[in-house]
Amino acid sequence: MEKYFKKVPPPESDAKADDLPSNLGERKDKRKSPPIDNTDIEDLPSDPGERKDIMEYLSHQRDEVRRKYLTKGPCQPYGHTFKQILKSGSLRRFNPAWFDQYGSWLEYSISKERAFCLYCYLFKDEIRMQGGSDAFVKEGFNSWNKPDRLRTHMGKPPNSFHIIAAQKCEDLMNQNQSIVHALFKQDDKVKNEYRIRLTASIDASRFLLRQGLSFRGHFEKEEAVNKGNFLQLLKYTGEQNETISKVILSNAPGNNQMVSPLIQKDIVHSFAEEVRQAILEEIGHDVFGLLVDESADVSHKEQMGVVFRFVDKRGAIKERFIGVVHVKETSSLALKSAIDDLFARYGMNIKKVRGQGYDGASNMRGEFNGLRSLVARENSSAYYVHCFAHQLQLVVVAVAKKHFDIADFFDMISTLLNVVGAS
Repeated sequence: MEKYFKKVPPPESDAKADDLPSNLGERKDKRKSPPIDNTDIEDLPSDPGERKDIMEYLSHQRDEVRRKYLTKGPCQPYGHTFKQILKSGSLRRFNPAWFDQYGSWLEYSISKERAFCLYCYLFKDEIRMQGGSDAFVKEGFNSWNKPDRLRTHMGKPPNSFHIIAAQKCEDLMNQNQSIVHALFKQDDKVKNEYRIRLTASIDASRFLLRQGLSFRGHFEKEEAVNKGNFLQLLKYTGEQNETISKVILSNAPGNNQMVSPLIQKDIVHSFAEEVRQAILEEIGHDVFGLLVDESADVSHKEQMGVVFRFVDKRGAIKERFIGVVHVKETSSLALKSAIDDLFARYGMNIKKVRGQGYDGASNMRGEFNGLRSLVARENSSAYYVHCFAHQLQLVVVAVAKKHFDIADFFDMISTLLNVVGAS
């Protein structure tokens, strides 16, 4: 029988059979490990020219990314100074009036100075048909002398690539058409209880945010005496209102109590967006100053705080904290890129900046490659001023080094703060 079978030589390998470990704990697992999910849904790039392909996200994560982009809406920087390019012998540029005409899907990339389609970006790879124009998805559109191309891109229903993508976006955001909603249709009583439960969680969050208090405790299990401010405040609210008490905490469905850490974070993010939008509406399209500082948080992740300084309609000077942006590094280029993305996300224009306030670090105030110089290259009106608070700190440090009594005074203040804070 051996003549009917061809002997196959063993595969070449550096490892010999006799050398393979017999202990199970020492054997190497040859199976591929699952991909690691490092995507921060709350920090997706707003500029369409800086987004990665939708198919590069994990399969279970794509709908969440799509829903986040659709909730934020298309990137439409109305106040941006659109770049002029030579087309058909004349200088042409993007017309911001097109945002109003094609507002639901048309967006503009500040980094690439081109127009894109939000709907086609989100669903282009799931529509298997010809005509999926990459001009509005990958390369970007900049034929400003041919505005009819925008209408042509939309196509005619029902078989247009763009129309199908728009319908998919609508279906994704329409929860009434989801399978879950179809299987679990709720009556008015359940919906009313849900609204009461959600309102109670929102009111508790509003109080804690206004007072600057922490939400959660170290131990929040059922046997805990004090479960943290959020749960204790929610419990107290129920004790004062019988209608609320009947539908919250233990009286609520186990999978719909509206008290989980994720729910708390969603409520906080919603408040933050509302406050941020109110600040931007107060600024409008007027000029403002930019204040930036960077530092690492307790987990050693680099972050950048952004503050806008402006004069309101009544003539009062205001400084408003916009938010904290996490950055990979604190180089001037990384900080500038983070600022550009923040401006693109909220439709701000760097040309409207009239002042810059940073500390004296080289990456911030450097005359050639610092953040101040990178901003000044795009806007010569952005005058730089060394932050007075940092100047005062430098003065205090210099004085403390020369006078030991002053150094002892600040050491005593620091020790006193630590003792009071830990008591």
